Amino acid sequence: MLFLTPEQHDVHQRVKALVREKIAPIARQIEATPEFSQEAYQALAGEKLFALSMPREYGGLEGDATSLALMVETIATSSPSAALMVFVTNAVVRTIAITGTREQKKRLFAELKSGDVPMGFCLTEPDYGSDAASLQTKAEPTEGGYLLSGSKTYITIGPHGGYYLIFARTGPGPRAAGISAFLVDRHAPGVSFAPPEKKMGLHGSITSQMFLDKVFVPENMRLWPEGDGWRVLADVSNPMRVWGAASLALGTAQGVLNDCLEHAARHRLFSEQGMAFVLADMEMNIEACRSLNHRVCRLVEDHRSSARQVESMVSMAKCFAADTAMKVADMAYNVLGNEMAKADNASAQLFRAAKGIQIFDGSNQIQRLVVARNLAAKVRELV
Repeated sequence: MLFLTPEQHDVHQRVKALVREKIAPIARQIEATPEFSQEAYQALAGEKLFALSMPREYGGLEGDATSLALMVETIATSSPSAALMVFVTNAVVRTIAITGTREQKKRLFAELKSGDVPMGFCLTEPDYGSDAASLQTKAEPTEGGYLLSGSKTYITIGPHGGYYLIFARTGPGPRAAGISAFLVDRHAPGVSFAPPEKKMGLHGSITSQMFLDKVFVPENMRLWPEGDGWRVLADVSNPMRVWGAASLALGTAQGVLNDCLEHAARHRLFSEQGMAFVLADMEMNIEACRSLNHRVCRLVEDHRSSARQVESMVSMAKCFAADTAMKVADMAYNVLGNEMAKADNASAQLFRAAKGIQIFDGSNQIQRLVVARNLAAKVRELV
């Protein structure tokens, strides 16, 4: 573990205790059951983890990127689905903290500081995933605000959120130029959801399609000026991927290794050199991933690096972590043997989660594209 401040250490210890006492005992049930886990929700809400990133000024703990990364990673070692609940919500809370006006923060955080309000992030559409700048959900001006119409897909937390951060088109500008960001109340007339998606893994994380039928959103629920939605996404939301998806993947990999170590100790496998080498490789890959994640967390917080540097490092962290989780989960078969074929085996559940993380929150192929694009720009500047 890298050096932690007293605040980061306190968060880590609190979350470890929570996972040990309340999440780990029900983790296999959470990952196997395709429904919103009320037990996991209550446990996380009891520690106010849905508001960990809220500024102290408004009653939160103002957890920095490293604290948030530790929270997500630690929960994910037992249940990636439970970690997704707080990861997405804190992404929205942090977005409000950075982009909201003082009036917006005072009003919204008064409700959210209870730490028990899950929230959703709505960008992807049925026809626009990686090409998010082409999204078609519209926000038409009306008296006092906007009317939102369209649909969003793969919404983590599904219909169980209190608010949703939604990106919609407000102007005729080309691609990203016409996009704005809004906070939408779950109970606003016109908001509805399809039944949960049937996924190969992460069953305890509900994923649904959202429908918006002329949903009225007051003007004071728009974040930053009209047309600045892409800036909210690129400058504010994108860096959160390091303590979000990257840390989720890291925790998943660590959870697989923990399971393998327990199995190896129980069956006295450490004396077998071939088995010992597999476990050593798993440990080395995970520690390399953790070092990169924590370095990028510090990079995000110190605000001294260029936007291009941050973008590339965040993409590298997400891609490397997701690939590491998949690699470690694949190696687990060498230790666990036929146990990996059982649907309710802990490492098998984490294996399916690892594959999902490679795909969502910006697929690993897109992350490689971002890194390569920035490398090309760097080379052009040197020529």
